Amino acid sequence: MVAVAGPGTAQQRTANVVTYDYGITLPDTGTEINAWALILVQVSPNSDSLRLNLVRMTVDSVLLRDRKFHDQPVPYRYDGRTITIPAHGARMELTVVYHGTPTDGLLFGRNARGDRTVFGDNWPERARYWLPTVDHPSDKATARFSVEAPPGWSIVANGKHVTTEPLPSGRNLWQWRIGTPIPTYTMVIGAGKFTVSHHRSLVHEVDIPIEVWTYAEDSAFADSVPFRRATEIVETMERLVGPFPYEKLAHVESSTRYGGMENASAIFYAEQPYVDRTMRQGVVRHETAHQWFGDAVTPREWPHLWLSEGFASYFDLVIGAALDGDSVLTDGMRRNAESYFASGVVDRPVVDTAERDPMRLLNANSYQKGAWVLHMLRGLVGDSAFFRGIREYYRVYRDSTAVSEELQRVMQQTAGRKLDWFFRQWLWQPGYPWLTVRWRYDPAERRVRLDLAQVQPDAWGGYRLPRLEVEAVTAGARRVRRVYSMDARTSIAYLELDEAPAAVRVDPDGRLLLKALPLAQ
Repeated sequence: MVAVAGPGTAQQRTANVVTYDYGITLPDTGTEINAWALILVQVSPNSDSLRLNLVRMTVDSVLLRDRKFHDQPVPYRYDGRTITIPAHGARMELTVVYHGTPTDGLLFGRNARGDRTVFGDNWPERARYWLPTVDHPSDKATARFSVEAPPGWSIVANGKHVTTEPLPSGRNLWQWRIGTPIPTYTMVIGAGKFTVSHHRSLVHEVDIPIEVWTYAEDSAFADSVPFRRATEIVETMERLVGPFPYEKLAHVESSTRYGGMENASAIFYAEQPYVDRTMRQGVVRHETAHQWFGDAVTPREWPHLWLSEGFASYFDLVIGAALDGDSVLTDGMRRNAESYFASGVVDRPVVDTAERDPMRLLNANSYQKGAWVLHMLRGLVGDSAFFRGIREYYRVYRDSTAVSEELQRVMQQTAGRKLDWFFRQWLWQPGYPWLTVRWRYDPAERRVRLDLAQVQPDAWGGYRLPRLEVEAVTAGARRVRRVYSMDARTSIAYLELDEAPAAVRVDPDGRLLLKALPLAQ
């Protein structure tokens, strides 16, 4: 999907939303909502106006709250995509009253069980179709939702459930609030008839609920298969990275267009895998990892999306290895490599500043290669420095935003060495190394000469491989391994061996993202 044109990153330098407070009335039938948004925003002194994204809705009024808490109408301009409001000081508290039928972002329909539902589905820049926002990941804010819903419905949203109030009409008003800043693409509501099961809470100063929201027909399956270890998954991430960042975690069966969508504290999953009984724990691990990386630490700009998807893809497997053994990580990284090699983006860098459409960044560079960047970094600096760095990165940038250079700085500090070459070649260069190795055994010297060459396309550049492992296997199945540093396109190395090898293998354990072409004697 091509993102709707909007103010983009320039807007983020002139406006910083502190909090959004939304009131939404959902209809019994049809798709038209009546809504208001109370927005507290800081405006740059050099800006003469504030611009809010809102697409194809009807704006009824814009009110400015003065120092005496009186709401006064203010002039505004609305072109069907952006509300432009004159700046009134460095701190503005505005109320936007609006209504209409969202054409995207808020999905009305019938679920797989035939019941009417409503779900937010904002990624990447679709919150603007139903919520007035500064709709870019660089601008994070706290949020509150007050949702009036038909009788018999339940509402789930970000953060903590504040209250549910019955109304004289027989409808109910649900209120949720998240007290830490989150990106607009994770601000959601889910509305319909749900069965809610409560899993073991996280034990903190205030216990954090872990909940599973499903349609009644899918509840037993969800609790016994994909979400059986929902709490253990969160606890594993807490041990590896740091505290869970939100007031609760709800796993919600929904109508999202994605397999899973990592909305902060309220993850939405596509309903069909529930119905087909094919949903498994992997997607739960991936989306749960996003609560730390993507939600709490958010990529400031879309080209750095791997800081969200690569992290979630890698920690999915790291969690799996912690719970079920190292083969989860080994097998998963092998699949990631195969998927990346077969993809259509190997000739583009991970940090792809030339790509303007965030949807096109949902690719093997952001996911599979991003996971490999972390895996190889871990292998380079060692487990201790790697996890110290990850924990420090989370601590420093939690509830904020980051770009790749900031991760690099943190990892350099914890590893105690320069890593610019590593991040440059794996994030900013396209492709990966193709290696050929020609070997010849010298019986007099009792050693194997290895002629290594990188033969990937010139446009990809050369790769520095400081820990390239080579294994020689003799006819008697004896294995001899050595680690070499390959800093150029070609390199000569020697391996001491008492007899001629039957085979020579490069990177036998698959620790690097490379392709070894057939070896020759």
